[in-house]
Amino acid sequence: MSSPFDSSTYDGIIANSRYHIEPLPGEISETDAVLDVKGQEGWDLVAIHGRNAVFKSAVIAGAGFNDAFGRQRMSLPYTLGDYKHLYDIDQNFINYNVSGSTHTFNKTRASVTLATSASIGSRAVHQTKMYHNYMPGKSQHILSSFVFGAAQPGVIKRTGYFDDYNGIFFEQDATGSLNWVIRSSTNGTGSIQENRVSQANWNVNSMTSGAVILDITKSQLVSLDFQWLGIGRVRCGIVVNGEVYLTHVFDHSNKTDVVYMSDPNLPVRCEIINTTTTTGSMEQICATVVSEGGYEESGVTWGKTSPSTRTVLGSVATGSLLMAIRLKDTYNGLPNRAFVRLEDVSIYSEDQTVRYSIVRLNSGSVTGGTWISVDNASVVEFNTGSMTYVTSSTHELSNGFCSAGTVGGGGGPGVGFATPSQRFGSKNKINYISQNFNSTSSDMYGIIATNLTSTNTDVAVGMVWKEVY
Repeated sequence: MSSPFDSSTYDGIIANSRYHIEPLPGEISETDAVLDVKGQEGWDLVAIHGRNAVFKSAVIAGAGFNDAFGRQRMSLPYTLGDYKHLYDIDQNFINYNVSGSTHTFNKTRASVTLATSASIGSRAVHQTKMYHNYMPGKSQHILSSFVFGAAQPGVIKRTGYFDDYNGIFFEQDATGSLNWVIRSSTNGTGSIQENRVSQANWNVNSMTSGAVILDITKSQLVSLDFQWLGIGRVRCGIVVNGEVYLTHVFDHSNKTDVVYMSDPNLPVRCEIINTTTTTGSMEQICATVVSEGGYEESGVTWGKTSPSTRTVLGSVATGSLLMAIRLKDTYNGLPNRAFVRLEDVSIYSEDQTVRYSIVRLNSGSVTGGTWISVDNASVVEFNTGSMTYVTSSTHELSNGFCSAGTVGGGGGPGVGFATPSQRFGSKNKINYISQNFNSTSSDMYGIIATNLTSTNTDVAVGMVWKEVY
């Protein structure tokens, strides 16, 4: 093979992260090298330069153009979640604080600063409420922008796609080392394992030399994409000047006898932890989660109606919460990280006209009644008892009016009545409920009815929803 590289470009080849150069073994002549030289896994032979073989990275080629399964990226990816802080901290995040840590919205920087106190163990977590649903056979691509800043001794900073049990993240550890990490809880004992690779050992591009050198004190944009199916490939990179610089690849197929993480449905997360008595801070800016190669949200549909009518009093301005659903705290002994979308509701008023509101309620804002499991195969429980709720905790998703019907017999026409079902758009950012940070208190959907007359009326309601996990 004739070399396309002359001596003037040889040093540039070495510095270019897409190329790797190895000396030819002594027993191989330059004329046989094309047939006999084999490089490291993931590198293709492209040229011979003197007594050196030149290899080009096979895994970095097209990192910005092909997804984790090698399909060409399309211009219209399917967005599972997009997050930014323009007017306040995005309401689709959970902010979790330990030992005096804080989250501060930066109005002119469109970001959130996570900061620890000087207490050992101080921790701030900024995590999406949504655990984004992974569809087998599709590549999932995560982009997250952030500023770690200079290393602060004893302070750990992380950003990526992870929770306390599973995930993939970029880390500046307590010594200042930069690492790619895969976290897993796959051994069945409840303990967490972490496969941590430091910058010096990144297997594609350490970004310590060459055309682009990583400056962690500046703002950065992390790119993660992965195959799951339990045993797929994970690619980790940094985006600079619009190009994905692939830095490290984790391969698992044909290399392990267990899935590399037990749950691919994960949140976007940033966190900072103090291991000493210093303080630390970092910024989270923007993030998105994309399904590549197509996506159709799959789930299990369930429905429930109130077992009997409830009396809604006349001349009461505050409506009655007639039915609510929420996620169970655990499902089959694990934290319940499913999410639920409301699809249909119906309401029937026996004697008087009522106004109804379909609301999303904050966790912990409903008291009274009894929560009952929908089914052992469902992640949801429901309540149709006498409930009270915090009015300020409601986010009204839809509303309408239900005219009075006539009970059969009694001299009336015998015509029953129920309002048309109200359907919700599945792309509505707020139209889902999920568990809190510790999976101990879920958001809720509810149906509230307000009597528009002074005479009592009996009302029945029903809900249909989709459980996604």
